[in-house]
Amino acid sequence: MVIESRLEGWEIRLDSMVERLRHAPYAIGSNDCFRLACRAIEALTGVDRWPEFAGYTTKREALRRIAVHGASFEAAGDWFFGPPRRAPACARRGDIVALRTTDGTKHLGVCMDHRVALLSHQGLLFVPIERCLCSWGVGW
Repeated sequence: MVIESRLEGWEIRLDSMVERLRHAPYAIGSNDCFRLACRAIEALTGVDRWPEFAGYTTKREALRRIAVHGASFEAAGDWFFGPPRRAPACARRGDIVALRTTDGTKHLGVCMDHRVALLSHQGLLFVPIERCLCSWGVGW
């Protein structure tokens, strides 16, 4: 899947989306790391990819959906975000990244600068991009 080009004003829409999520509670299937990634894509390109993956309500269901689209978390990301997968150091503002948290679970985040916005049970966090595993460009 090729993601559309970035639309004029994407920076403001991305910042507004992140600001709205600062106080939103984490909820798997409606306000989680994948929903964050889809919201970022929509803010940048105007394309809502969420309906293609929506409908899961548990971690198990989410993992099942990921497995349908790739043998690994990253391969499923390639299917959804489009290749090429890149090193995290190549990520630019608004790009999607994958990272592993201290509990070993993989998540998606959005590159903001030298930090990545990540939705977790603790709310919206900002972590150093050096903690990321890979990235996918959005609309470049």
